[in-house]
Amino acid sequence: MNPDYLRRQAEICLRIARACFDLAAAERLRLMAADLSAKADEAAEQVLIEPQMMSRNGNSNSHDERKK
Repeated sequence: MNPDYLRRQAEICLRIARACFDLAAAERLRLMAADLSAKADEAAEQVLIEPQMMSRNGNSNSHDERKK
């Protein structure tokens, strides 16, 4: 998933929690926001890792082809 999307969803949950009079529902929304933020961080990290993995695979293949 897109990290920006997940962060926006987390912010929406926090805004609703702040406006919510039901304390249990507000707490659940805060937990959802924390979960979404963690997923956003993971997704952002994955976005950074994937190009490196592709680059390594690409370099490995081109190196193997040069040997032939």
